[in-house]
Amino acid sequence: MFGRITMPMATYKRKKRQGIHSKVVFGKSLHMPPAFAKVLERHNKDAWKVFRCYVHTVCDYAARSNTVKQNVLPLSKVAIQPNHLGPALSENATGKSNVLKTLQASANQSTTLSPFVMTSGHSDKDLPIFDADNLQAIRQGVHIEQTKIPTLIPPSELTDTRGKPVYLNAYVYDFFKHGSKTVIRKENGLDSGDVFDKLKDFKLVIAAISVALEELGPKSDNVVRAFRQLGNEYSKKFKLQYPSYRD
Repeated sequence: MFGRITMPMATYKRKKRQGIHSKVVFGKSLHMPPAFAKVLERHNKDAWKVFRCYVHTVCDYAARSNTVKQNVLPLSKVAIQPNHLGPALSENATGKSNVLKTLQASANQSTTLSPFVMTSGHSDKDLPIFDADNLQAIRQGVHIEQTKIPTLIPPSELTDTRGKPVYLNAYVYDFFKHGSKTVIRKENGLDSGDVFDKLKDFKLVIAAISVALEELGPKSDNVVRAFRQLGNEYSKKFKLQYPSYRD
């Protein structure tokens, strides 16, 4: 859940051929218990629902302020002007043509999606279709940090931008087993600086969770004790590798 780093399967296979002793990656064989999977699925749905409401609100405000014209093609960046519609679709002496009036009458209305996306017949209710890439679907001039959405993709469903499966780098698990930053650098494919930063971040996350649990529940609770023990053991291994580090 924390400190996720992915590794393409091709990289993993190459490292396996070199001869490694660590787990290195978690792949499709890593499945959550059914109860956890249901909780995660419900959480993701709720997070996406809130995010879509946020996107609708921001885009609606942008549409009313009308600060950015919606007439630029996304790839070529060519601005389409009304007079480019041609004589068949432009106004004539008798008013708007029947073709133009028919098109306008049947057009979808949206303040969220870009006109380019709407040419495929999509409207605001279709925003969930573009959850994987909202930035390519919403109106121009709206910038949203989609990476900040607090959702979590199960390891068995992780893919790259081309839809090919990728795997979770098991550097945290491997370090907890052997406690060697050198092995992590060589076998898990992390740079020396990244090894320190990632391991330190995970140590701090576990410490924060442990403190929060002790505030919520009795110290004798098994979950509280488990996180306390995990934090202590992980911290010891970390300090052995980085003795000059001070909390």
